[in-house]
Amino acid sequence: MATHVEQVELPYTQRQVFDLVADIEAYAQFLPSVISARIKRRAGNTLWVDQLVRFTVLPMPIATRAVFDAPNSIHIVCSDNPVVTFSELWTFVPRGDGGTHLRSSTEYTFRSNLLRRALDAKFSDLQAATMRAFAARARVLYGG
Repeated sequence: MATHVEQVELPYTQRQVFDLVADIEAYAQFLPSVISARIKRRAGNTLWVDQLVRFTVLPMPIATRAVFDAPNSIHIVCSDNPVVTFSELWTFVPRGDGGTHLRSSTEYTFRSNLLRRALDAKFSDLQAATMRAFAARARVLYGG
């Protein structure tokens, strides 16, 4: 299983940053690897989401489940083919200056050795680009 952590300090409130990451259906507007994201079901604090993502040359459909603990965390899991396990935990920690420490910790394993080798080489770049995209989107939405 591969693990990757990305984090950034943002000058926005915990609630603002949580709401930004929780707005799954807007991902295709600003995240480089997301072609589309659609919420197919809601139940309490859980969403089931269909996404079309591009990790490699070919787009891949994946279904995820996101569990919200507002405004502290979002836990995303997937066990669709081609994934054996995928678990991503987003945490939102308020700072004393009114900003937020945003952290994403991801663990994953893919069924295909070819896909695993291709993604292992690119995953940290994809996650860094995702974090930069969230920071840029926050500036657009909240200023600064």
